Amino acid sequence: MPKLNIRQKIILGIFIFSICFGCIGMLSYMNTLQLERQVLLVERVDDLSNIILEIRRTEKNYLLYHDPDLLEQGFKYLNQADNLLRTLMQEFINKEVKQTGSNLKNNINNYRQLLKNLEINDKESKLSTVNHNSNIREAGQALVEYSKAISSFERKNILNINEKLRSNLAFSMVGIAAVVFILVVFVSSSILKPLSQVQEATKQISLGTFQELPIKNSHDEVQQVFAALNSMVEQLKKRRRQLVQAQKLSSIGTLASGIAHQLNNPLNNISTSCQILMERESNVDELSGKMMKNIMQETLRSRDIVKGLLEFSREREYSPGPIELDNIMQSAMSLVSSQVPSNISLTMEIPEHIIVRVDRRKMQEAFINLLINAIQAIGSAQGSISIAAFQKDENATISVKDTGEGIPPKTLERIFDPFFSTKEVGQGTGLGLYIVYGIIEKHHGHIRVESIQGKGTTFFITIPLEKENNI
Repeated sequence: MPKLNIRQKIILGIFIFSICFGCIGMLSYMNTLQLERQVLLVERVDDLSNIILEIRRTEKNYLLYHDPDLLEQGFKYLNQADNLLRTLMQEFINKEVKQTGSNLKNNINNYRQLLKNLEINDKESKLSTVNHNSNIREAGQALVEYSKAISSFERKNILNINEKLRSNLAFSMVGIAAVVFILVVFVSSSILKPLSQVQEATKQISLGTFQELPIKNSHDEVQQVFAALNSMVEQLKKRRRQLVQAQKLSSIGTLASGIAHQLNNPLNNISTSCQILMERESNVDELSGKMMKNIMQETLRSRDIVKGLLEFSREREYSPGPIELDNIMQSAMSLVSSQVPSNISLTMEIPEHIIVRVDRRKMQEAFINLLINAIQAIGSAQGSISIAAFQKDENATISVKDTGEGIPPKTLERIFDPFFSTKEVGQGTGLGLYIVYGIIEKHHGHIRVESIQGKGTTFFITIPLEKENNI
Protein backbone atom coordinates (compact mmCIF):
# COMPACT_ATOMS: atom_id res chain seq x y z
CA MET A 1 0.00 0.00 0.00
CA PRO A 2 1.52 3.37 -1.01
CA LYS A 3 2.27 5.83 1.76
CA LEU A 4 -0.06 8.82 1.98
CA ASN A 5 1.04 12.41 2.31
CA ILE A 6 -0.51 14.87 4.76
CA ARG A 7 -3.01 16.24 2.26
CA GLN A 8 -4.20 12.75 1.32
CA LYS A 9 -4.43 11.80 5.00
CA ILE A 10 -6.52 14.88 5.75
CA ILE A 11 -8.81 14.19 2.78
CA LEU A 12 -9.15 10.54 3.83
CA GLY A 13 -9.87 11.59 7.43
CA ILE A 14 -12.53 14.08 6.31
CA PHE A 15 -14.05 11.41 4.05
CA ILE A 16 -14.22 8.81 6.84
CA PHE A 17 -15.47 11.47 9.29
CA SER A 18 -18.19 12.49 6.82
CA ILE A 19 -19.28 8.91 6.21
CA CYS A 20 -19.45 8.09 9.93
CA PHE A 21 -21.35 11.17 10.92
CA GLY A 22 -23.48 10.92 7.80
CA CYS A 23 -24.50 7.42 8.89
CA ILE A 24 -25.14 8.65 12.44
CA GLY A 25 -27.15 11.58 11.11
CA MET A 26 -29.12 9.33 8.76
CA LEU A 27 -29.81 6.88 11.59
CA SER A 28 -30.93 9.70 13.87
CA TYR A 29 -33.13 11.11 11.11
CA MET A 30 -34.72 7.69 10.53
CA ASN A 31 -35.29 7.31 14.27
CA THR A 32 -36.89 10.75 14.33
CA LEU A 33 -39.22 9.79 11.48
CA GLN A 34 -40.02 6.53 13.27
CA LEU A 35 -40.70 8.47 16.46
CA GLU A 36 -43.01 10.80 14.57
CA ARG A 37 -44.91 7.87 13.03
CA GLN A 38 -45.07 6.20 16.41
CA VAL A 39 -46.50 9.31 18.08
CA LEU A 40 -49.15 9.59 15.37
CA LEU A 41 -49.86 5.88 15.75
CA VAL A 42 -50.25 6.24 19.52
CA GLU A 43 -52.62 9.16 18.97
CA ARG A 44 -54.77 6.99 16.71
CA VAL A 45 -54.59 4.09 19.18
CA ASP A 46 -55.76 6.54 21.82
CA ASP A 47 -58.60 7.52 19.49
CA LEU A 48 -59.49 3.80 19.28
CA SER A 49 -59.43 3.54 23.06
CA ASN A 50 -61.68 6.58 23.36
CA ILE A 51 -64.14 5.11 20.85
CA ILE A 52 -64.21 1.86 22.84
CA LEU A 53 -64.85 3.84 26.02
CA GLU A 54 -67.75 5.56 24.25
CA ILE A 55 -69.03 2.12 23.27
CA ARG A 56 -68.93 1.07 26.92
CA ARG A 57 -70.67 4.27 28.00
CA THR A 58 -73.39 3.73 25.40
CA GLU A 59 -73.71 0.11 26.58
CA LYS A 60 -74.27 1.12 30.21
CA ASN A 61 -76.78 3.79 29.31
CA TYR A 62 -78.70 1.40 27.11
CA LEU A 63 -78.83 -1.24 29.84
CA LEU A 64 -80.21 1.41 32.19
CA TYR A 65 -82.71 3.13 29.90
CA HIS A 66 -83.26 0.67 27.00
CA ASP A 67 -83.34 3.52 24.55
CA PRO A 68 -83.11 2.18 20.95
CA ASP A 69 -81.25 5.34 19.89
CA LEU A 70 -78.47 4.52 22.35
CA LEU A 71 -78.18 1.05 20.82
CA GLU A 72 -78.01 2.56 17.35
CA GLN A 73 -75.28 4.94 18.55
CA GLY A 74 -73.39 1.92 19.94
CA PHE A 75 -73.42 0.23 16.51
CA LYS A 76 -72.02 3.42 14.93
CA TYR A 77 -69.19 3.49 17.45
CA LEU A 78 -68.47 -0.18 16.75
CA ASN A 79 -68.24 0.50 13.01
CA GLN A 80 -65.85 3.42 13.68
CA ALA A 81 -63.70 1.26 15.93
CA ASP A 82 -63.70 -1.57 13.37
CA ASN A 83 -62.64 0.72 10.50
CA LEU A 84 -59.94 2.42 12.59
CA LEU A 85 -58.59 -0.92 13.81
CA ARG A 86 -58.45 -2.21 10.24
CA THR A 87 -56.26 0.76 9.28
CA LEU A 88 -54.09 0.38 12.35
CA MET A 89 -53.53 -3.32 11.69
CA GLN A 90 -51.66 -2.35 8.49
CA GLU A 91 -49.29 -0.16 10.52
CA PHE A 92 -48.62 -2.56 13.38
CA ILE A 93 -45.17 -4.17 13.05
CA ASN A 94 -44.75 -6.21 16.22
CA LYS A 95 -46.29 -9.69 16.15
CA GLU A 96 -47.58 -9.35 19.69
CA VAL A 97 -49.38 -6.13 18.84
CA LYS A 98 -50.79 -7.68 15.66
CA GLN A 99 -52.07 -10.63 17.69
CA THR A 100 -53.62 -8.29 20.24
CA GLY A 101 -55.21 -6.34 17.37
CA SER A 102 -56.65 -9.56 15.91
CA ASN A 103 -58.08 -10.47 19.31
CA LEU A 104 -59.57 -6.99 19.58
CA LYS A 105 -61.14 -7.33 16.14
CA ASN A 106 -62.69 -10.71 17.08
CA ASN A 107 -64.01 -9.21 20.28
CA ILE A 108 -65.52 -6.28 18.37
CA ASN A 109 -67.35 -8.75 16.11
CA ASN A 110 -68.42 -10.76 19.14
CA TYR A 111 -69.58 -7.61 20.94
CA ARG A 112 -71.57 -6.53 17.87
CA GLN A 113 -73.30 -9.89 17.76
CA LEU A 114 -74.12 -9.65 21.49
CA LEU A 115 -75.63 -6.19 20.93
CA LYS A 116 -77.73 -7.53 18.06
CA ASN A 117 -78.95 -10.37 20.26
CA LEU A 118 -79.73 -7.85 22.99
CA GLU A 119 -81.71 -5.77 20.50
CA ILE A 120 -83.70 -8.80 19.39
CA ASN A 121 -84.45 -9.87 22.95
CA ASP A 122 -85.61 -6.36 23.82
CA LYS A 123 -88.01 -6.33 20.87
CA GLU A 124 -89.45 -9.72 21.73
CA SER A 125 -89.64 -9.72 25.50
CA LYS A 126 -88.67 -6.18 26.40
CA LEU A 127 -86.47 -7.70 29.07
CA SER A 128 -82.83 -8.77 28.90
CA THR A 129 -81.64 -11.79 30.68
CA VAL A 130 -79.02 -11.37 33.40
CA ASN A 131 -76.61 -13.82 31.72
CA HIS A 132 -76.77 -11.99 28.41
CA ASN A 133 -76.06 -8.65 30.05
CA SER A 134 -73.13 -10.21 31.89
CA ASN A 135 -71.67 -11.48 28.60
CA ILE A 136 -71.97 -8.03 27.06
CA ARG A 137 -70.20 -6.45 30.00
CA GLU A 138 -67.40 -9.03 29.83
CA ALA A 139 -66.98 -8.50 26.08
CA GLY A 140 -66.92 -4.72 26.55
CA GLN A 141 -64.34 -5.05 29.30
CA ALA A 142 -62.21 -7.21 26.98
CA LEU A 143 -62.38 -4.48 24.33
CA VAL A 144 -61.06 -1.97 26.85
CA GLU A 145 -58.29 -4.30 27.99
CA TYR A 146 -57.12 -5.07 24.46
CA SER A 147 -57.10 -1.38 23.46
CA LYS A 148 -55.14 -0.49 26.61
CA ALA A 149 -52.63 -3.26 25.85
CA ILE A 150 -52.08 -1.93 22.33
CA SER A 151 -51.73 1.66 23.60
CA SER A 152 -49.29 0.59 26.33
CA PHE A 153 -47.12 -1.34 23.89
CA GLU A 154 -46.98 1.51 21.38
CA ARG A 155 -46.06 3.96 24.13
CA LYS A 156 -43.22 1.64 25.12
CA ASN A 157 -42.08 1.79 21.49
CA ILE A 158 -41.91 5.57 21.80
CA LEU A 159 -39.71 5.20 24.88
CA ASN A 160 -37.50 2.69 23.02
CA ILE A 161 -37.06 5.03 20.05
CA ASN A 162 -36.27 7.88 22.42
CA GLU A 163 -33.68 5.66 24.09
CA LYS A 164 -32.13 4.94 20.67
CA LEU A 165 -31.93 8.63 19.96
CA ARG A 166 -30.15 9.24 23.26
CA SER A 167 -27.79 6.34 22.53
CA ASN A 168 -27.03 7.75 19.08
CA LEU A 169 -26.36 11.16 20.62
CA ALA A 170 -24.01 9.63 23.19
CA PHE A 171 -22.30 7.58 20.49
CA SER A 172 -21.93 10.71 18.34
CA MET A 173 -20.37 12.62 21.24
CA VAL A 174 -17.94 9.77 21.89
CA GLY A 175 -17.16 9.61 18.17
CA ILE A 176 -16.57 13.36 17.98
CA ALA A 177 -14.31 13.19 21.03
CA ALA A 178 -12.36 10.29 19.45
CA VAL A 179 -12.03 12.12 16.12
CA VAL A 180 -10.92 15.32 17.85
CA PHE A 181 -8.37 13.34 19.86
CA ILE A 182 -7.04 11.63 16.72
CA LEU A 183 -6.96 15.00 14.95
CA VAL A 184 -5.03 16.58 17.80
CA VAL A 185 -2.53 13.69 17.84
CA PHE A 186 -2.19 13.80 14.05
CA VAL A 187 -1.72 17.58 13.89
CA SER A 188 0.72 17.46 16.80
CA SER A 189 2.84 14.61 15.42
CA SER A 190 2.61 15.31 11.68
CA ILE A 191 2.48 19.11 11.53
CA LEU A 192 3.27 20.95 14.77
CA LYS A 193 6.21 18.78 15.82
CA PRO A 194 7.89 18.86 12.38
CA LEU A 195 7.31 22.62 12.21
CA SER A 196 9.00 23.04 15.58
CA GLN A 197 11.88 20.99 14.17
CA VAL A 198 12.04 23.35 11.19
CA GLN A 199 12.02 26.32 13.56
CA GLU A 200 14.83 24.83 15.60
CA ALA A 201 16.71 23.97 12.40
CA THR A 202 16.53 27.59 11.21
CA LYS A 203 17.96 28.71 14.54
CA GLN A 204 20.79 26.20 14.16
CA ILE A 205 21.44 27.45 10.62
CA SER A 206 21.79 31.01 11.93
CA LEU A 207 24.29 29.71 14.50
CA GLY A 208 26.16 27.70 11.88
CA THR A 209 25.64 24.36 13.66
CA PHE A 210 22.95 22.81 11.48
CA GLN A 211 22.44 19.05 11.43
CA GLU A 212 20.52 17.38 8.62
CA LEU A 213 16.89 16.58 9.45
CA PRO A 214 15.91 12.89 9.13
CA ILE A 215 13.46 12.16 6.31
CA LYS A 216 11.04 9.31 7.08
CA ASN A 217 8.45 9.64 4.31
CA SER A 218 9.30 11.39 1.06
CA HIS A 219 5.58 11.65 0.17
CA ASP A 220 4.86 13.77 3.24
CA GLU A 221 4.76 17.52 2.50
CA VAL A 222 6.49 18.39 5.77
CA GLN A 223 9.15 15.77 5.06
CA GLN A 224 9.56 17.34 1.64
CA VAL A 225 10.17 20.64 3.45
CA PHE A 226 12.85 18.80 5.44
CA ALA A 227 14.43 17.59 2.21
CA ALA A 228 14.30 21.09 0.72
CA LEU A 229 15.83 22.52 3.91
CA ASN A 230 18.62 19.92 3.83
CA SER A 231 19.26 20.73 0.17
CA MET A 232 19.22 24.46 0.90
CA VAL A 233 21.75 24.07 3.70
CA GLU A 234 23.97 21.95 1.46
CA GLN A 235 23.80 24.67 -1.18
CA LEU A 236 24.58 27.30 1.48
CA LYS A 237 27.67 25.32 2.49
CA LYS A 238 28.70 25.13 -1.15
CA ARG A 239 28.07 28.85 -1.64
CA ARG A 240 30.10 29.61 1.49
CA ARG A 241 33.04 27.64 0.11
CA GLN A 242 32.66 29.49 -3.19
CA LEU A 243 32.53 32.86 -1.43
CA VAL A 244 35.69 31.97 0.47
CA GLN A 245 37.29 31.11 -2.86
CA ALA A 246 36.02 34.39 -4.33
CA GLN A 247 37.50 36.24 -1.36
CA LYS A 248 40.80 34.50 -1.97
CA LEU A 249 40.71 35.55 -5.61
CA SER A 250 39.87 39.09 -4.56
CA SER A 251 42.86 39.08 -2.22
CA ILE A 252 45.05 37.75 -5.02
CA GLY A 253 43.75 40.54 -7.26
CA THR A 254 44.64 43.13 -4.63
CA LEU A 255 48.09 41.58 -4.24
CA ALA A 256 48.56 41.52 -8.02
CA SER A 257 47.59 45.18 -8.17
CA GLY A 258 50.28 46.01 -5.59
CA ILE A 259 52.88 43.93 -7.41
CA ALA A 260 51.98 45.57 -10.73
CA HIS A 261 52.37 48.99 -9.15
CA GLN A 262 55.79 48.03 -7.82
CA LEU A 263 56.85 46.63 -11.21
CA ASN A 264 56.36 50.02 -12.83
CA ASN A 265 59.52 51.44 -11.25
CA PRO A 266 61.98 48.73 -12.46
CA LEU A 267 60.30 48.73 -15.87
CA ASN A 268 60.74 52.48 -16.13
CA ASN A 269 64.41 52.13 -15.12
CA ILE A 270 64.98 49.40 -17.72
CA SER A 271 63.30 51.55 -20.38
CA THR A 272 65.34 54.64 -19.46
CA SER A 273 68.62 52.72 -19.30
CA CYS A 274 67.92 51.12 -22.68
CA GLN A 275 67.20 54.53 -24.27
CA ILE A 276 70.46 56.01 -22.86
CA LEU A 277 72.49 53.10 -24.23
CA MET A 278 70.85 53.38 -27.65
CA GLU A 279 71.64 57.12 -27.77
CA ARG A 280 75.26 56.83 -26.53
CA GLU A 281 76.35 53.70 -28.37
CA SER A 282 76.18 54.79 -32.00
CA ASN A 283 78.76 52.31 -33.33
CA VAL A 284 77.30 49.09 -31.96
CA ASP A 285 77.05 46.05 -34.15
CA GLU A 286 73.78 45.13 -35.82
CA LEU A 287 72.93 42.28 -33.42
CA SER A 288 73.46 44.45 -30.33
CA GLY A 289 71.25 47.18 -31.82
CA LYS A 290 68.57 44.68 -32.61
CA MET A 291 68.66 43.21 -29.10
CA MET A 292 68.47 46.67 -27.54
CA LYS A 293 65.41 47.45 -29.67
CA ASN A 294 63.80 44.16 -28.54
CA ILE A 295 64.53 45.06 -24.92
CA MET A 296 62.85 48.43 -25.45
CA GLN A 297 59.79 46.95 -27.18
CA GLU A 298 59.28 44.25 -24.59
CA THR A 299 59.75 46.77 -21.78
CA LEU A 300 57.06 49.01 -23.29
CA ARG A 301 54.83 45.99 -23.81
CA SER A 302 55.31 44.91 -20.20
CA ARG A 303 54.55 48.44 -19.01
CA ASP A 304 51.31 48.46 -21.04
CA ILE A 305 50.29 45.13 -19.53
CA VAL A 306 51.00 46.40 -16.02
CA LYS A 307 49.09 49.60 -16.80
CA GLY A 308 46.10 47.59 -18.03
CA LEU A 309 46.25 45.37 -14.96
CA LEU A 310 46.27 48.42 -12.70
CA GLU A 311 43.32 49.95 -14.54
CA PHE A 312 41.44 46.66 -14.36
CA SER A 313 41.98 46.19 -10.62
CA ARG A 314 41.30 49.81 -9.66
CA GLU A 315 37.86 50.34 -8.09
CA ARG A 316 35.88 53.24 -9.41
CA GLU A 317 32.29 54.31 -10.06
CA TYR A 318 30.40 53.27 -13.18
CA SER A 319 31.32 55.90 -15.76
CA PRO A 320 30.33 55.08 -19.37
CA GLY A 321 31.74 57.00 -22.28
CA PRO A 322 32.29 56.64 -26.05
CA ILE A 323 34.99 54.03 -26.71
CA GLU A 324 36.00 52.08 -29.80
CA LEU A 325 34.98 48.44 -29.44
CA ASP A 326 38.17 47.00 -30.93
CA ASN A 327 40.24 49.01 -28.44
CA ILE A 328 38.44 47.41 -25.47
CA MET A 329 38.76 43.92 -26.94
CA GLN A 330 42.48 44.41 -27.68
CA SER A 331 43.07 45.36 -24.03
CA ALA A 332 41.15 42.34 -22.81
CA MET A 333 43.11 40.03 -25.11
CA SER A 334 46.39 41.50 -23.90
CA LEU A 335 45.48 40.80 -20.27
CA VAL A 336 44.56 37.17 -20.94
CA SER A 337 47.29 36.47 -23.53
CA SER A 338 49.52 34.91 -20.88
CA GLN A 339 46.78 32.38 -20.08
CA VAL A 340 46.23 31.26 -23.69
CA PRO A 341 48.06 27.93 -24.19
CA SER A 342 49.79 27.02 -27.41
CA ASN A 343 47.05 24.61 -28.42
CA ILE A 344 44.49 27.44 -28.70
CA SER A 345 44.48 30.08 -31.42
CA LEU A 346 42.92 33.44 -30.60
CA THR A 347 41.65 35.62 -33.48
CA MET A 348 39.72 38.88 -33.62
CA GLU A 349 37.79 40.46 -36.48
CA ILE A 350 36.26 43.70 -35.27
CA PRO A 351 35.90 46.58 -37.71
CA GLU A 352 37.39 49.90 -36.68
CA HIS A 353 35.30 52.87 -35.63
CA ILE A 354 32.52 50.85 -33.98
CA ILE A 355 31.99 53.19 -31.06
CA VAL A 356 29.92 52.13 -28.08
CA ARG A 357 29.06 54.01 -24.91
CA VAL A 358 30.34 51.80 -22.10
CA ASP A 359 32.40 51.78 -18.95
CA ARG A 360 35.78 50.69 -20.26
CA ARG A 361 36.87 48.80 -17.15
CA LYS A 362 33.52 47.02 -16.68
CA MET A 363 33.22 45.99 -20.31
CA GLN A 364 36.84 44.86 -20.34
CA GLU A 365 36.07 42.71 -17.29
CA ALA A 366 33.11 41.14 -19.12
CA PHE A 367 35.23 40.27 -22.20
CA ILE A 368 38.03 38.87 -20.00
CA ASN A 369 35.53 36.57 -18.24
CA LEU A 370 34.17 35.36 -21.57
CA LEU A 371 37.67 34.70 -22.93
CA ILE A 372 38.78 32.83 -19.79
CA ASN A 373 35.56 30.80 -19.92
CA ALA A 374 36.27 29.89 -23.56
CA ILE A 375 39.88 28.90 -22.74
CA GLN A 376 38.69 26.63 -19.92
CA ALA A 377 35.99 25.12 -22.17
CA ILE A 378 38.60 24.02 -24.74
CA GLY A 379 41.06 22.77 -22.11
CA SER A 380 44.03 20.78 -23.38
CA ALA A 381 42.41 19.91 -26.71
CA GLN A 382 43.34 21.64 -29.95
CA GLY A 383 40.93 24.51 -30.54
CA SER A 384 40.32 28.10 -31.41
CA ILE A 385 38.59 31.20 -30.05
CA SER A 386 37.28 33.69 -32.56
CA ILE A 387 35.92 37.14 -31.79
CA ALA A 388 33.84 39.08 -34.30
CA ALA A 389 31.58 42.11 -34.30
CA PHE A 390 29.26 44.04 -36.57
CA GLN A 391 26.86 46.93 -36.19
CA LYS A 392 23.21 46.94 -37.17
CA ASP A 393 20.72 49.76 -36.68
CA GLU A 394 21.52 51.25 -33.27
CA ASN A 395 23.38 48.25 -31.79
CA ALA A 396 26.70 46.53 -32.00
CA THR A 397 26.75 42.71 -31.79
CA ILE A 398 29.87 40.91 -30.55
CA SER A 399 30.31 37.14 -30.81
CA VAL A 400 32.81 35.11 -28.80
CA LYS A 401 33.01 31.59 -30.25
CA ASP A 402 35.00 28.63 -28.97
CA THR A 403 35.43 25.07 -30.23
CA GLY A 404 35.13 23.47 -26.80
CA GLU A 405 32.97 20.55 -25.67
CA GLY A 406 29.75 22.59 -25.60
CA ILE A 407 27.17 22.96 -22.84
CA PRO A 408 24.39 20.43 -22.04
CA PRO A 409 20.80 21.81 -22.43
CA LYS A 410 20.02 21.50 -18.69
CA THR A 411 23.18 23.41 -17.79
CA LEU A 412 22.49 25.98 -20.52
CA GLU A 413 19.28 27.02 -18.74
CA ARG A 414 21.18 28.00 -15.57
CA ILE A 415 24.44 29.24 -17.04
CA PHE A 416 23.86 32.86 -15.95
CA ASP A 417 22.67 31.94 -12.43
CA PRO A 418 24.86 33.24 -9.58
CA PHE A 419 27.19 30.64 -8.01
CA PHE A 420 26.22 28.06 -10.65
CA SER A 421 29.29 26.12 -11.71
CA THR A 422 30.02 22.68 -13.14
CA LYS A 423 33.58 22.83 -11.86
CA GLU A 424 34.72 21.17 -8.68
CA VAL A 425 34.82 23.15 -5.44
CA GLY A 426 37.87 25.38 -5.44
CA GLN A 427 38.13 25.41 -9.26
CA GLY A 428 35.64 28.23 -9.77
CA THR A 429 33.15 30.46 -7.99
CA GLY A 430 30.27 30.26 -10.47
CA LEU A 431 30.21 34.07 -10.65
CA GLY A 432 32.02 34.74 -13.96
CA LEU A 433 29.07 34.55 -16.36
CA TYR A 434 26.76 36.04 -13.74
CA ILE A 435 29.09 39.09 -13.58
CA VAL A 436 29.11 39.25 -17.40
CA TYR A 437 25.31 39.16 -17.47
CA GLY A 438 25.09 41.94 -14.88
CA ILE A 439 27.58 44.16 -16.75
CA ILE A 440 25.75 43.76 -20.07
CA GLU A 441 22.38 44.45 -18.41
CA LYS A 442 23.82 47.58 -16.76
CA HIS A 443 24.85 48.84 -20.22
CA HIS A 444 21.24 48.26 -21.45
CA GLY A 445 22.47 45.41 -23.60
CA HIS A 446 21.58 41.77 -24.00
CA ILE A 447 23.54 38.50 -23.90
CA ARG A 448 22.53 35.08 -25.16
CA VAL A 449 24.29 31.79 -25.72
CA GLU A 450 24.12 29.04 -28.32
CA SER A 451 25.85 25.72 -27.80
CA ILE A 452 26.07 22.33 -29.47
CA GLN A 453 27.65 19.55 -27.47
CA GLY A 454 30.87 18.38 -29.09
CA LYS A 455 31.07 21.40 -31.43
CA GLY A 456 31.42 24.45 -29.20
CA THR A 457 29.69 27.47 -27.73
CA THR A 458 29.04 31.00 -28.96
CA PHE A 459 28.11 34.00 -26.80
CA PHE A 460 26.32 36.88 -28.52
CA ILE A 461 26.44 40.31 -26.87
CA THR A 462 24.35 43.22 -28.12
CA ILE A 463 25.31 46.72 -26.90
CA PRO A 464 23.80 50.07 -27.94
CA LEU A 465 26.05 52.21 -30.15
CA GLU A 466 27.13 55.72 -29.22
CA LYS A 467 24.32 57.95 -30.54
CA GLU A 468 26.66 60.22 -32.46
CA ASN A 469 28.01 57.10 -34.22
CA ASN A 470 24.59 55.86 -35.36
CA ILE A 471 23.90 56.09 -39.06
